[in-house]
Amino acid sequence: MKKFKTTLLALGLTAVLAGCGNKLTTTKPVYNNSGMVAVIKGDASGKTVSYKAPTKTGSVKVHNGKYVVTLPMSTKAQKVTLKANGQTATTKIKAATAIGTYSVVAQQYNQALVMTAVPADTLKAMQAAQRQGTPTQAQIAAMTPAQQQALLKQQQEFQAALTKAKAAVKDQQLPAKVEGLKQVVKTTSSTMRVNVQDGELLSATLSAPVKALKGSQKDNQFGIEFGLLANALGADAKKVGTQFQKAIKDQNGSQTTIKTITSNGVKFDVGFSASELFIYMTK
Repeated sequence: MKKFKTTLLALGLTAVLAGCGNKLTTTKPVYNNSGMVAVIKGDASGKTVSYKAPTKTGSVKVHNGKYVVTLPMSTKAQKVTLKANGQTATTKIKAATAIGTYSVVAQQYNQALVMTAVPADTLKAMQAAQRQGTPTQAQIAAMTPAQQQALLKQQQEFQAALTKAKAAVKDQQLPAKVEGLKQVVKTTSSTMRVNVQDGELLSATLSAPVKALKGSQKDNQFGIEFGLLANALGADAKKVGTQFQKAIKDQNGSQTTIKTITSNGVKFDVGFSASELFIYMTK
């Protein structure tokens, strides 16, 4: 009997020690969003950690006792449940603030993009006509036949230029509707990704190969795309561009990020890899 009790005690102790050996922790009780995602880190026993959140469910591998889970940001706070080796842990992710309504941003970006494809002389004429304003029916009636004909010809030329410009940038335009974390545009100079939840744009990322920035023509194209997106988000593209160029110039070879640039509430975070540049836009 004594031997039996000793055996039970030994088995119980072994179970307790085994349980103590299993570990699952998070580095924070609440996480902020960073860039386009939220990153959860921690320590865990075993080979994998499974996770469940409103935006994503899956599992990740454990390396040297540590794990990293990457989740899309959301307009709502998220509760994340993690499991590994019979252990359960929970953490939270703060709600993200939308930069704007995606459909509005996309419309403004696309309209501005079309205008960049209009010939310079035609664009100048369009801007002059816009400043003068659209003539009223009474004003048109007061014109001579020659003036009316000239006005009609000008309007037809403007419409033809816009139609041609729209066709030229068709593949570079943002889609009318997007939901989730998606790549929306890929050009020769950059790739654009957005995170849209319930029609609200939470973040946008513009990335480009570092080598693509060295040629003046491609550099200019990347600058145009960056400026159009910044303006569509409500930022002052000119000021952001100036600060961006200065930061790139002042950056040393060992840096992988530069200080956050903020304009009208929109944050621009820039990161570098060996071959690519990333600009993360959030609020």
